[in-house]
Amino acid sequence: SIALGTRTARTHLDRDPAMAIQPLDFVCNLAESALSEMRALIFELRPESLEREGLVSVLDKMSTALNLRYKLKVTVDFDRCDESRLTLEQKYAIQRITQECFHNTVKHGNSKNVSLSLDTTERECVLVCSDDGRGFNATAAFPGHLGLVSMRERAEALFGLLTIESSPAAGTRVTARLPQY
Repeated sequence: SIALGTRTARTHLDRDPAMAIQPLDFVCNLAESALSEMRALIFELRPESLEREGLVSVLDKMSTALNLRYKLKVTVDFDRCDESRLTLEQKYAIQRITQECFHNTVKHGNSKNVSLSLDTTERECVLVCSDDGRGFNATAAFPGHLGLVSMRERAEALFGLLTIESSPAAGTRVTARLPQY
């Protein structure tokens, strides 16, 4: 799209320079969008930020990015989270499960509001991500779609449990429960 927009602008520059403004604006918007997307992807691929910044900070940044990129209202609640109770493996799993929830919300949910909470107790850590989107039949099989499977596998690898509550037109609620030792 950038190449096509640039060629169009180049053609207009030779014929009618004033007509080049619209395709140049288009190219500029595409480049800015691509840069924003690339920054978000790089952020998602850098789990070492968990060690430096902490899980709550990373989840907060992910939530802010979701709001800014997709204009979703994101509500977070980390008040009952003592992340010092969590291992790095648990933090990483929570981050990745949250990323997948956010991805599904954007790609499939058609949501306007997203809620994310993380609580820790002596016995467990509970992550809840919910949205007000279109929902789906959570009991159906989705061959070729690995997101739901990978979230469940991440929780189970840490002896946890992942539940998905959803139905058409009723939003989705994903809950990950990881035991504390």
